[in-house]
Order: sequence, then C-alpha cells, then structure tokens
Amino acid sequence: MDSRRHDDALKYYSAALSIHPAKTQGCFIIQSKVCMAKMSWKDAVHYADKSITFDPNSPRGFETKHAALHGAGRYDDAIQTFETMLSKMAQSPDPQIRGRHGRYVSPSSTRTMIRKIVQWTIRHLPCVLIDTTTGRLHDKTEQAAAFMSLPIVNELVSSMTTRIDHSRIKCEVTQFFRYVVLSHKWEENEPSFQQVKHMAVYDLDNSPPHDKLRMFCKIVREAGFNWAWSDTCCINKQDHFVLQEALVAMFKWYRGSAMMIVFLRGVHSPATLGDLAKSIWNTRAWTLQEYVAAKVIRFYTEDWTLYLNLNMSNHKESPEIISEMEQATGVSAQQLMDLRPGTSSIREKLHLASTRQTTLVEDAAYSLLGIFSVSGVHAIYGEGEKALGRLLAHILAVSGDTSILAWTGQSGGHNSCFPAYITVFNQSATLHLPPPIEDTKMESIIAPLRTSNFDLDLALKLYDELNKLPAPEFAASRMKLPCIVFKLPPLKPHRTRSGRVYHADTPFFGRVEIKTRQDPSRLNALYLVHPWLDALLDREDTESGPLVEGAVAEPSSPVTEDEDIDNISDEEIKDELSPLPEPEPPSPPVCMDTVRMDRETRALRLVAHLRQPFGALLFTLMPTGRRSPAYRRVAADSMIAVQLREGVPMSDLLENVRILDVL
Repeated sequence: MDSRRHDDALKYYSAALSIHPAKTQGCFIIQSKVCMAKMSWKDAVHYADKSITFDPNSPRGFETKHAALHGAGRYDDAIQTFETMLSKMAQSPDPQIRGRHGRYVSPSSTRTMIRKIVQWTIRHLPCVLIDTTTGRLHDKTEQAAAFMSLPIVNELVSSMTTRIDHSRIKCEVTQFFRYVVLSHKWEENEPSFQQVKHMAVYDLDNSPPHDKLRMFCKIVREAGFNWAWSDTCCINKQDHFVLQEALVAMFKWYRGSAMMIVFLRGVHSPATLGDLAKSIWNTRAWTLQEYVAAKVIRFYTEDWTLYLNLNMSNHKESPEIISEMEQATGVSAQQLMDLRPGTSSIREKLHLASTRQTTLVEDAAYSLLGIFSVSGVHAIYGEGEKALGRLLAHILAVSGDTSILAWTGQSGGHNSCFPAYITVFNQSATLHLPPPIEDTKMESIIAPLRTSNFDLDLALKLYDELNKLPAPEFAASRMKLPCIVFKLPPLKPHRTRSGRVYHADTPFFGRVEIKTRQDPSRLNALYLVHPWLDALLDREDTESGPLVEGAVAEPSSPVTEDEDIDNISDEEIKDELSPLPEPEPPSPPVCMDTVRMDRETRALRLVAHLRQPFGALLFTLMPTGRRSPAYRRVAADSMIAVQLREGVPMSDLLENVRILDVL
C-alpha cells in the first residue's frame, strides 16, 4: 500500500470512529498498524495509546503498542509494555484471554535463556580478556555482564514474544565474543596481570613491550573484534591454579580464537622471503603450539606492517608462509595441519619441540601440556629438567607408547628412563624399533619355519607370555616396564676417535659396542633390554590410535547448531565445567589384522620380528635392599644396535621375559 492509500485509509478509519463508536478500540489498533506499515512509529504509538485509554483492561492495545515501540527501537519500553500485556491476560476474567497467555514467552524466560547461552559460549574462552574498546581486563563474570548490557539484548528479548530463537541468540553471542590472540617472543618488562588489572592497556607507560600490547589491541579493535588476549597480562601467574589452568587450556584458547596476530620482533619492513623462517619467533617453544593451534593467522613485522605485504585474511594459507614454516620446522604443512591435541603423533610432536628453545628449563615440558592435553602434570617452576620426566611419564602411562624411550643422551632426575633434555627427540625413534617387514617378505621368512624342525610350541609359549604382559605403568617415579632382558658379561673398554667405547661378546648378539659416559666397572650387573613389544607383536601403532585428551577423551561439544539449548540444564553446564576423572591405565593396543590371524601365524611372525635388528636399552641392577630387584637405565651416547644371532633358543628368550621395576 503506497503512502497516498495509507492516508486515505486513515481518513476512512477516522470517519468510522463517529459512525461505529462501539468499535473504537479496533479502529485505533488498525490506525496504529497502518502507521507501522508506513514506519511512522510515533503515530503508531499514539494510536496504540488511544486504544489502551479506551479499554485499559484489554491486552490488544498493549500488544499493538509493544509492536510499535519495538519498531521504533524503544526496546525497554516495548518490553515493559509486553509485560503489562501478559499481566492483563493473566488477570483477565475472560477464560479465553487467560488461555491465550500460554502462547507467549515472558521476557524473563528469554533473558534467562540468553544468560545460559552466554555462559555456554564463554565456557572455553580465556578466563581473562582485554576489552579492545576500553583496554581494561575482564574476567568471565565481567565478560558475561558486558554482553548482557548491550542494546541487542533488549532487542532480542523484545523480538521473541512467542518463540525463543536460539539460533539467532547463539549467532549474536558468538559474534560478540570472538577474540584475537597475540603470539610473540617474550621480552623484559612485559606488562603483567597485576600491572594491568587496575588500568587500561592504552594508559601504560611507553616502552617496547607496552607499545607492542597497545598496538596489538588497536589492530584488533580496528579489525572489528571486541576482545583480545595476550599471555603477558591476561594470566595471573601469581595464582598457581590460574597458571596451571592456562598452561593446559592454552592450546584450546588459540584454536578457539577468531584470529592470531604474530608479532615478529627483529623483522623489519620491507621484509624479504625467508625472514620468518629465520626469525626469533620461529625458535621458541611456546610459539610452536600457537602456530599449530590457530586457524587464522596474520604476521606483522616489528613496525606493525603486514609481513611481505600479504594483504590476505589468513596468512596460514599463503604459499610463502607455508614454505617458510616447512623450512623452519622440517615438517610438511599437511603434517602441521594434522596435529591435534592429545596423545596422537607423540614422537612427531616431541621432534618438533626438540628444535625449539625456552628461557626456563621447565617450559620445555610446560609448553607441551596443551598440545598433549595433559591436565595431570602440575607446573612447579624450580624443578628443572624433572618437569620433562613428569610429562613423559604421564604420556607413557596414558598412551602405552614405548617409543618415548627411544633416545640417546643424558637421563633426567625424575626417572632414568626419561631424558634430561627434550633435544634428544631430534633423533628418529624408528632407528631403535625393529624395522617393519612387508607381507611378501614375512611369508618367505615364516614359510620355512612351518615345515622345518622349528620348535613351534616354544614360540607359541613365548608369544602368549609376551602378549599377556600389561602396558607400561608409572607411579611414584617408578616404572613397570614389560620387556625381554639379556644379561651382559663384563664390559671391556677401548679407545676410538670418538671417545671411550665398551664392548662385550654376548651369547645372544655376538659382539656388542656401547658408548656411555658412565664407567660400567662401577655398576652392578648390566642388561640389554628389548622393550619394543608392540613392534614384535604386530600391535597397531599407538600414535595412530584414538585421540586422548589429557587423561581422558575430550568431551564432545554439547551444543551444535541443530541442538535446542532448552534441553541443556544448568546442572549439565555445571557438570561440563567440572574437572574430569583420571582414566584407568590403558590396555596394550591390539592390531585387528592379527586378531584374525591364527595363533600359530602370530607366533611365527613374532619369531621373524625377533630376528630384526633393534636399538637396545642398557640397564643396571640397583642395590636397593628390597626383595624385588630394581633397575636404572644407563644412558648411552649413541644407539646400541644389536641383532639376535641365528640359533638362539626360544627357551632362553622365554626365561628372560620380565617386568622391570625401573627407578
């Protein structure tokens, strides 16, 4: 209806008021609706008020006035009018009007649902964020209050009179709480939580670290984001529990961010290809998990211009950036993209971490808590290299992956099976493990065994004995390590160009050479150990197993776009935020292919794998004074490469299947 016809209609309705006074309220309502159609909100409210004056007990006038006020953007008044309408309906003597009350949603119900969706949305956000408008820190209570104070909340409440539109609420809430994180190398005098909690970041004194934080927040604000996060001032590091939570959750915080801004200190404009790969940012341990976790990244040089002038929304998709990150990490872009939190790809993650540096020794371990989703290892700054041992012990207990033990170098103080420094994982684990045997070659090896005088019964007993061994366990700094042990005769030293080497002629392997900084003559009985039982028994690679989040599987996201959040109770939200229980120790992994094999074939395949070369571990018996013997790993400077000699009796191997108690 055009403007002229609207005006004509108003004239007719005005004339009708004098002809049919009994229908005066209806005419006022019609006049109000005509004005709303013309977006003449002031007139629409005026006629709605006349309708209410004519019959203040009728809900129709209030309903019309609510619609007019909502159209005018006067949401507070609209909500108040709507609440009055509901009250009139509830108190009406007319049972039909009272019955219509249930068709509407009260504003308080809508507000409650908005609050619930806000809490549900921010549950995985960082505990503290920077408001990019004010520059002030906000905890989660203040984050929630910031949204609830927005005009959009009243607009949502006013617009949802008959049905709560969960999708729209979630869309508005999610959009508001998008946040951007900063990735950078720490410098001296970075702004702390204590320093910033009482002032705006924009009011900090001028200094390179302060300027960095200010410019980061400014860029985030100009990009249209309400929230920013920096690991400098957004974590109260004086609160141990807050720090612990942040160390574990940081990977998820970076992954959940709308964007990550990388500040490349030392890279100046105009930057040239290769500056990123050589930057100090690309040498730090913490920045590794940040790059892996973030989905959208933009790199900035020291003067806050885009790196290589890459004016694209996501630098992580840039061929130049991809090439430089592959060069810096030695890992393909696809492998970096495929990394997930948990105990998958353990050696790959440890290898990447081995190339990175930390200022504090403990951070070599703590920087990996997020990428391994480990919640059971608490940060104890001052413990030194024991931190790495505690982390590796936890990962081994959860995953059962003995490839963690495949290293050469110096033992740490937590347990002798674990190294002192993460740099040892720059070595390949596959050098220690028996090489896999392809199917055709495997058949050519085991076929003669089926027809010869080979003692199959002993092979079956050995298979059963190894197969029933439990996965490695770890408690109170002691490891229970299932393995095959081989006692060594006294070692004899001799000099080589690379240093002192010890050797012995053994009945199992022939001549064995061992390079170690320790003097074997000062040690008790020595043993070579074969701990790679998964490889011997054709068990599946534990690294390709299901994702393990910390000590348990990661909880699935309780809300999807298709779910009705009305079905989620406050108790469920409370349960979601509660700490998760520790799991039962893992059972040894089993390869489904071997399940389908007959027991005889599996035993013969075991014999074939036993004949493959492998990297043995060196252990010594400890004088503990206890009934059950305890052992300590003797770190070797290079891999102890051995291979079983032909003709070693299966009975000798069977007698040497053990579970070592390792200190």
